[in-house]
Order: sequence, then structure tokens, then C-alpha cells
Amino acid sequence: MNLPPFIASATGQANLWKDLIHSVPTLAALAQLASDRLVSPPTAEVALSAEAKVILSITRNRGVIELKSNNTEFESSQRMLAVYVERSADLHVMFRSRTEPEITVRFLDGFRQLCDAGLVMHQVGGEFSLTSKGFETARSINPAEVRELESQGTELSF
Repeated sequence: MNLPPFIASATGQANLWKDLIHSVPTLAALAQLASDRLVSPPTAEVALSAEAKVILSITRNRGVIELKSNNTEFESSQRMLAVYVERSADLHVMFRSRTEPEITVRFLDGFRQLCDAGLVMHQVGGEFSLTSKGFETARSINPAEVRELESQGTELSF
């Protein structure tokens, strides 16, 4: 039986479950997609959803995006992998909804679109940043156009 690479390379069941608990397969797939687009940019413009544009608009100045899950939460919707974007060094916006998990999924898909469009690059773990083209595209978005959808995020101050 051929196992997926992340399972075949695990050094035991404990590592396999640890990887799955920390969203490693999904993070690795998104990191690979972003990496592929750095080497081979898309040949056609990738259509971006409103959620992808919100992510870009918020991070236009910092360019930092992180994907996080929280496996210690009781509710499954609160454990889902979610997109966090840095508006400033002290203010982040989290796109995770306890009551509407579809919001979490839509913003994660918007992030996937950014990877596919070559607008983000993987840095380390769940951390990504905008590419030069990503910054340029982010600054071309009028924040007023995405403000209503942006309200689906939760601001976190540090």
C-alpha cells in the first residue's frame, strides 16, 4: 500500500498524529503551492474572491499572514485552521467564526487563491508573506470596497 508522503515520512504514529493535529498536511500543501508559483508564475490572471481581496487589503502595509489552528478548543469550529493577517505590529485580524464555520473556510480558500496567484510566499511554519507582486496588488485595492466583508474578522490587539 502506498501511503501519502507526510505519512510515509513520519517516524511513527505519534509523529503522524502530531502532524495532523497541527495541520501540517494542509500547511505543506499551501506552502508548496506558493513555492511552485514563485518558480513558475501563473500564465493567466487568477481570479480573486472578495475574501482574498480583504486579506490583501488588510495586510497591504505589513505583508504578514499566518495560518493557525487551536487544537485545545472544545468546539470543532474553534479548532479549524484560520487566516490571521497583520494590519500593524500591534493589531491582527483573525478570520475564524465559531457560529459560521463557512466564514473560516471561505477565507482559507481566499488565502489559497493568493498562493495560486503568486501573491504570497511561504516563510516558516504557518507564516507567509506577500511577494512584491502581492504588495503591489494589495495597494491597488480600495479598502472601502472590502470594508463590509472585512467586518467578518476579529481584531486582536497586542
